[in-house]
Order: sequence, then structure tokens, then C-alpha cells
Amino acid sequence: MKKPKSKRKKFIPLFLVPKVRKRHVIPIFQAFEIPWKLFAEGALRNRFFHEEIMNRGPKCLACDRHFNGENAAVSSKIEKHHHCYLRLCIGKLLPPDSDDIYRQAKDGEFPLVPDCRRCKAEYPEYYQGCIKKIFPVHGKCHEDIHELEKLLFTNLKKKLRADFLSAANL
Repeated sequence: MKKPKSKRKKFIPLFLVPKVRKRHVIPIFQAFEIPWKLFAEGALRNRFFHEEIMNRGPKCLACDRHFNGENAAVSSKIEKHHHCYLRLCIGKLLPPDSDDIYRQAKDGEFPLVPDCRRCKAEYPEYYQGCIKKIFPVHGKCHEDIHELEKLLFTNLKKKLRADFLSAANL
């Protein structure tokens, strides 16, 4: 017997779950903090980059439902999701008054924004590597992806600890 839709767990494709958590990438790229933050945070505020991500497809990759519009199953906020944070920005910076800035930094946010339009023109292959690491997803699906990420890393932590303790007791 099928479970009612509300009781079924949503299937999240595992490729959407980051293999390395954002907070674990920060120490890896400590010597390259600005280029890393330009990719991980600044690029999301670049209008050109934002529009390219939002135009990647009509459906959310997490739930396979259409985004807002006539074919949408639900109306939802659409968020930009990193499935990988292992990337450094190689582009130039936008001036603070540029029209390519999607939104200004909020308090505590990284303030710089890369010039993604120029990067695409000068380094198209590298730019494609950046675009491939971020997907548009429904807001609720974004929460679900990160809940699955939390669960998977918690389970991995338990397994590694058990394996360590088992090896230590040899």
C-alpha cells in the first residue's frame, strides 16, 4: 500500500549534497580566503551570474517540479544551492556601484562581488566550472538538501568513530 504523499520522504539526488561542508572548506582555502569567498558568497550577488543560474532549467533538481509559473506545482522562493564549495574565483572585482550587483551585502556578509560577465568572456571554461557547482532549487528543497547533508555527515561521523574505536581496541 502506498503511503500518503504527506508521509513519503522526498528523494533528494545525492549529487546535490555537498561532499565537503562549507565550514570544512574554509580552513582548506585559508590562504586564499578572498578568491574563495568571491566564489562561495560574492558570485551569488552578481546579477549576471544569478540570472545564468536561474535560467539553468525550468525544474528544481531536488523535487523535479517546475519553478514558479504556469506549470508550477507550488509557488516558492527559489534559492541558489552550492553542491560544491571547492572553487576559487579568478576574476576581477566589480566596482561597488556596478549595475551587475544583484544586491548589496548585508551586515556581516562578504562585501566584494566578482565581475562574472567579464570572466565568462575572458575565461569561458573556468566560468562554466563555477556555474556547474550551483543550482536553482525551491526554498523548501534547499532546506531538505541541507537536512540530508546534516544526516549523512552525522552518520559518517558515527561510522568513523566506531571504526576508530574498533581499530584502537585491537
